[in-house]
Amino acid sequence: MISPAMIASLVFGACGLLAAAAVEYLLRALADNAGINPWIFVSVPALMAMLYALVLYQDAQRKIKKISESITRGILIALLTWFSFSALASWAWFPAREFFSSLGITLAASGVLGGGPMLAAGVVGGLLTGLLIIRPPRGPNDKSSDGFS
Repeated sequence: MISPAMIASLVFGACGLLAAAAVEYLLRALADNAGINPWIFVSVPALMAMLYALVLYQDAQRKIKKISESITRGILIALLTWFSFSALASWAWFPAREFFSSLGITLAASGVLGGGPMLAAGVVGGLLTGLLIIRPPRGPNDKSSDGFS
């Protein structure tokens, strides 16, 4: 049986890719301007979301009892991914001595431009993961699904 953390990682990876695809033209322009392969800026948000989901959904079947708890974790994953991507963009775009002074600017710009899709990815990912984790598994001998219980 696949662990809840792995389910969350796969769900948030797919949602992160969809969020990055929504602002892909901006990510490509940023990568071209920084002189970095554009695929890095498109795929890294999804990979970061997968990593954070893998960590935050450890032992989730025992800890998460309501969908709202899973959605809250999803929003936290979106926030962590936003901060991590902003740090990556600041590192790639600005000189090293200006990293911390430019991080606030990058956080604001990436929040305005990509915050909506990333927040939507966090909420949808949290909802789907919560449904998959909380829903009891149905076995072949489960008679409650045939309507004759």
